[in-house]
Amino acid sequence: MDLARSTLVVLAVSLLAGCAASVEPHLVPTPAILKDPRIDIERNIPVELRTTRLPIFYATTRAAGGENHYTNDDGGGVTYGVARVRLGEAGWAWKDLLASDLASTTGKPRPGAVESVEEAGRATKDGSIGPAERKFIAEIDAQIARAKNKEAIIYVHGYRVAFDEVAVQMGSFSHFLGQGATVTFQWPTGAKFWNYVTDCPRAEAYIPDIERLVALLAETQAEYVNVLAYSCGSPLLASALARLRARNPEMDHAALQKKYRIGSVVFVASDIDLKTFASEHVPPALDLARQLVIYVSQIDRALGFSSLISGASRLGRPDIKDLNAEEIHRLSDPRVQAINVTDVRGAHEMGGMKGHGYWYANDWISSDVALVLRYPIPPEKRCLENKPVGSRVWRMPDNYLECTSERLLQAFPELKK
Repeated sequence: MDLARSTLVVLAVSLLAGCAASVEPHLVPTPAILKDPRIDIERNIPVELRTTRLPIFYATTRAAGGENHYTNDDGGGVTYGVARVRLGEAGWAWKDLLASDLASTTGKPRPGAVESVEEAGRATKDGSIGPAERKFIAEIDAQIARAKNKEAIIYVHGYRVAFDEVAVQMGSFSHFLGQGATVTFQWPTGAKFWNYVTDCPRAEAYIPDIERLVALLAETQAEYVNVLAYSCGSPLLASALARLRARNPEMDHAALQKKYRIGSVVFVASDIDLKTFASEHVPPALDLARQLVIYVSQIDRALGFSSLISGASRLGRPDIKDLNAEEIHRLSDPRVQAINVTDVRGAHEMGGMKGHGYWYANDWISSDVALVLRYPIPPEKRCLENKPVGSRVWRMPDNYLECTSERLLQAFPELKK
């Protein structure tokens, strides 16, 4: 690396606050669509699940121990388990949580905690289904049997977050989605901004583990398995899906759907090389999934610095001029949705680098992410505008929230109060 590039890396990383500063675990703000007085979030949750406690399943390569249950060190393999997450203050009842959902804001995060973890055991080394895998599957199936939401979600986080922080964040999102089975893949990452330089490349070693996790969830009773990746978790998921596709070269899309039941593949604020994604990751993702949804923002400063460091455009802050005609053609598949959230009003971060945490900090954007994960409504039917017309790029109009609420209630009248 030459002196100019070395200086740039040091400067950029010193400013790069990354995916998020490690903070006390807190709930994400309520998606705005769920604050609509006509929508009854409670109706979507069975009586026995109307509690401030819920399970968040995990597969982690972190070492056990520490105040966050797992440390930032490598654990020498994958451990399966379930985190028992509390949403809100320790003394809150269900009605207190619902009231806080309606009043939540980005500026005043609500607390949460991982009260305990229960390990199912260590994963097998060869990817076969052993005792730990069977116990993990059984626990997920039990949750799916209890919930009205019969789908599962796998979330792959970015860097600079603690185990408990991720579990509580996704616990609140699981609450908004009707408490189906939410699984976090948690890889070790430090709490310092400079960990970006080492942790994200080092995490590539866990790509086979993510591949095996996606395949393992196909053994559950989940009707569909949706996958969501954020920041530098995105190249890990993209590569894992490519490996999964390569396992079955003889299968077409229909056969892969039957085998793995992958619904939505969602990339948010993705720190992955744009050209690599278009050429190597789009085809296998489309072979596997019902739809591929990509959220992008041109005001994402973290990805702006990442582009400077790498010398290449990032998927989450793309420069389309970097792509050739064939790569653009791949992204023009009708099952690909690129959602440009640059101009969406409101917060685009909750701490960390400006513009990088919009998928959970902004209640309009989180509404769309929730819809994609729970109700796979096409973009035009959830009121997004096609800009430029004829492309696969979509934006949120000024009447997005009102229009989408109307469309959601028309499509799913059981959500009405």
